[in-house]
Amino acid sequence: MPVLSSTTHRRSRAGRLVLRSFFFLLLPFSFTPSAKAQPLPQTTLDTVRTYRSLERALAEPMQVHRLDLSKQKLKAVPEELRRLPNLNALDLGRNKLKELPPWFTDLANLQELTLSGNKLVDFPEVICGLRHLKRLDMSRNALTGLPTCLGRLKELTSLDLWSNDLATFPEELEGLEALRYVDLRVIQFSPKEMERIAELWPRAKIQFSAPCNCGM
Repeated sequence: MPVLSSTTHRRSRAGRLVLRSFFFLLLPFSFTPSAKAQPLPQTTLDTVRTYRSLERALAEPMQVHRLDLSKQKLKAVPEELRRLPNLNALDLGRNKLKELPPWFTDLANLQELTLSGNKLVDFPEVICGLRHLKRLDMSRNALTGLPTCLGRLKELTSLDLWSNDLATFPEELEGLEALRYVDLRVIQFSPKEMERIAELWPRAKIQFSAPCNCGM
């Protein structure tokens, strides 16, 4: 068997190191997903499977577009939701939530969010960062007002605030130009307040309960 000279051996070893380095440079490109997660078209979102178990969802995170975690006595939003990059619709209704975490904006593709029947008093401003949100249900909480930043949700079409303690509707909310449906039943408004709210969203169908004689 021929014996390699020390020079030939060094060259061979150097060549292997170059090839190995080139291979590792290619790794990030080889394993990067081919497409960035995007919000689903509404017609598709309405037909996708609904996962009802966080454990099952985490077992196949890339397949989860709609998740229902309602009626699970949650006192905090599970941080594991951050592992679901394709999540488009989330139901956290009928739990015991008092706030939303700062990382909630990581759920960047959310189009539908249900928080009805919780213990929210202050409107979670983190919701204002969900720029693709189209349907928001915050009925049956104890909300006392709406933040000005809510007017930044340019794609919001449906807003359900039924049965809250709302008293303030900032002028900035007129920025909700896509809004077509608003539920404000079981909230006391004077006729004058109802008129002002209607002027904020002239293209929306707004449901009120009978006006009160507040301050009269």
